[in-house]
Amino acid sequence: MDLIMINLKPAADGLLVRLEDGSGYLPAAGQPVPLTAYYRRRMADGDAVEAQPEPEPAKSAKQKAEG
Repeated sequence: MDLIMINLKPAADGLLVRLEDGSGYLPAAGQPVPLTAYYRRRMADGDAVEAQPEPEPAKSAKQKAEG
């Protein structure tokens, strides 16, 4: 079964939301994480919210021509 990935960030500035594996905290800008029961609880408790992923920079006309 494939896990659904979402981009999650802390709900408030300065709030520390531990990663499921305990290796650190969600960055303020957000991070892709698997939608597991752990992260569903963080969202239900109001500790984390889904973040919009940062758009990739558009290629300039020169970069498009180069390939």
